[in-house]
Amino acid sequence: MSPMSKGNTMSYKNAVIYFWSGTGNSYRVSNWMKKIAEEKGVTTRVFSTDKGNPLEEVKDGNDSLVGIVFPTHGFTAPWHIVTFVWSLPHRNATHAFCVSTRAGLKCGSVFIPGISGTAPFIIALILKLKGYHVRGSRSVDMPSNWFLLHPIQHPKSHEAIIGRAEHKVAHFMETIFSNRTVWFTMNNLYEITWGILLSLISVGYLLIGRFFLAKLFFTNRNCNGCGVCARYCTVGAIKMWGKENPRPFWKYNCESCMRCAAFCPHNAIEAGHSWGVILYFITWVPVSAYLFSWLDVYIPGMGSLEGHWIGNIVNFMYYYPAIFISYYIFYTLIRIPAINWLFTHTTMTHFWGRYRESNTKLKDIARKKVIHYQPKRN
Repeated sequence: MSPMSKGNTMSYKNAVIYFWSGTGNSYRVSNWMKKIAEEKGVTTRVFSTDKGNPLEEVKDGNDSLVGIVFPTHGFTAPWHIVTFVWSLPHRNATHAFCVSTRAGLKCGSVFIPGISGTAPFIIALILKLKGYHVRGSRSVDMPSNWFLLHPIQHPKSHEAIIGRAEHKVAHFMETIFSNRTVWFTMNNLYEITWGILLSLISVGYLLIGRFFLAKLFFTNRNCNGCGVCARYCTVGAIKMWGKENPRPFWKYNCESCMRCAAFCPHNAIEAGHSWGVILYFITWVPVSAYLFSWLDVYIPGMGSLEGHWIGNIVNFMYYYPAIFISYYIFYTLIRIPAINWLFTHTTMTHFWGRYRESNTKLKDIARKKVIHYQPKRN
């Protein structure tokens, strides 16, 4: 019998759970876990990834447990959580687990599961490489907050999804504490299957998609420059531009976690569908075809490089500056009332609502950041 187990129960002395949450789902899951652990006599602390200090909090030893809870983006783990877990201190005996939240929906009496894909397995692998003894992983459905894709569902649907999720989380934690691992499950089989099938999409999301999505956000005329979005962005992806009339500007490192939109006090943040269509055509111009065609006039045979890997690199190099320059122009034009009205009323997000976990306050999931400007007072 292991020295840190009593019968079939793990005798952990302490546990620390790190979460990253845009709208509160992962935070709520983390607190369910904390409650279960404390009922078993385990001293447990919960930290946001931008509030904790793992060097001090993560103890080395098989009587310590570390949990990582995070949302799924692009059917994989968000880059922010990948870098956070990679930065954890190396431990030789500490036990660990990871849980990914995914976008669950409810249609009538039918619950439609989300897809985490490779998300929990990537984080589990990194933990293993850092020396942790990984006890298991799973994904759990929580209400979808992605108002860019679909209308936000009725609160009763949210309550039903959350109720099912709490039961699954409790079962997962009971398994961890009962000296068993959580690997060979239908949930993990479901995720690894989708993870393999959608792997190219996940890679495309990490390399291309997340930067595109980051540049879809803008504010409608309700924005008064209060700066709440910039102040509480966990990855510092929003800055306020403008001396007299500051407005939020979304940078490349935005993770599209939807926190800014969910907690904006004026419902001023939109994700533009019409602007997205325009940006798509701008960024996917086959510049290599035009370039090689032009060069073929002077250098015979260069035109044959269309579709070649060199052409793909040229297109890839064009993509990022095309997004940045286009968004900068868009950001400037969107300040014009008529243009703002046009884009505001041609995006479905203006009508689809916003989601945030009902029991979560902004101060629970974000560290307040200092901003160096004075918002305009109306």
